Amino acid sequence: MVPSQVSIYFDIALGVRGGIWPSLGWPKALETAVDRTELKERRRIYLRAVARAAGVESMAALAKELGVTQSTLTNILGAFRSASPELIRKIEQLAPKIEDGSILGAQALSRGTDIDPDQRLNIGERLKDAYRERLQELQSSEEMASKNIREVVRNFDSMSTDDVFIFISATQRPFEMNPNETILKPAILNAIRRKSFFIYLRPTREYLRRLDYFVDIGSEFENFKRTLFSDLSEKEKRSYDGHLVLVQAETVPLFVLPDFKWDIFFGDSIDAPHKAFAGVLIAAGTDPNSSGAYIRVPLPADSTKRVLFEVVKAICQLDSGRRGHGKIPNRVIARLRESAEQATKQKIKGGQ
Repeated sequence: MVPSQVSIYFDIALGVRGGIWPSLGWPKALETAVDRTELKERRRIYLRAVARAAGVESMAALAKELGVTQSTLTNILGAFRSASPELIRKIEQLAPKIEDGSILGAQALSRGTDIDPDQRLNIGERLKDAYRERLQELQSSEEMASKNIREVVRNFDSMSTDDVFIFISATQRPFEMNPNETILKPAILNAIRRKSFFIYLRPTREYLRRLDYFVDIGSEFENFKRTLFSDLSEKEKRSYDGHLVLVQAETVPLFVLPDFKWDIFFGDSIDAPHKAFAGVLIAAGTDPNSSGAYIRVPLPADSTKRVLFEVVKAICQLDSGRRGHGKIPNRVIARLRESAEQATKQKIKGGQ
């Protein structure tokens, strides 16, 4: 850049900061540059979200999926050209839950110049724009279900004697309870044969009715357990019955967010004061008719302690009244209770 150009850009910067340009009107060249920079960023976020939703890892793979050259997408991404209406339709069909494909069109660049800079958006318009862009950012980093399942299988394959897995959600079904799922079920059964425990903490039927959710969780779990144990002998079924348990609760604080799901892994080999790692799958989005984005987040230590305490409290209070098969062994409950109480320095009332 030559000195005269440096001087020009310096003068422009002073004018912007000093309020000169707003009073005289923005220079068209600077206005276009600002619009193009913003457009490039918004297109980058949008196309990343599309690629993730389509299950591809690169712009080259996305271009191949769409039947265009990589340079075409690169130029659209850099705002050097715009996508044709036909290409926008292809993209929207490939990733229908990602909103605002019009950002790739020819009208997008001129959109900003039509807005009066002195006219402020109302809060509804501002939030709609801000939330849509944030959702696209989340969708661009959303973990694909197939990758999620592979990771969970590896976790289950690492479980051993007296390790515990706890699943918690009001309305989100565990992947393994899908009747057509064939990857997680064998991993769970093998972990149970190694004397691990699987506990599913779900709401009661009455609680779900208040959410207008009418799935019979009890029957769903029994079908899952029957399928999982179908090849076991009667002796093995009795032996492992307490290793796979459904606990249905009425009041668990985590149920307040019904479309979230939490999981906890607990065991002596976990290097944490409370012997537990926890994670949450967060449901993001503002449209009740859209699937939005589902983001998996490992919880920090303090949040893990609180989640562990509330979950163990519910399990202690409910499992104590159960009898016979399908009851979590007292020694497992005692270990969970001791860890949760030590972690939070609170006592769990009731139960054993």
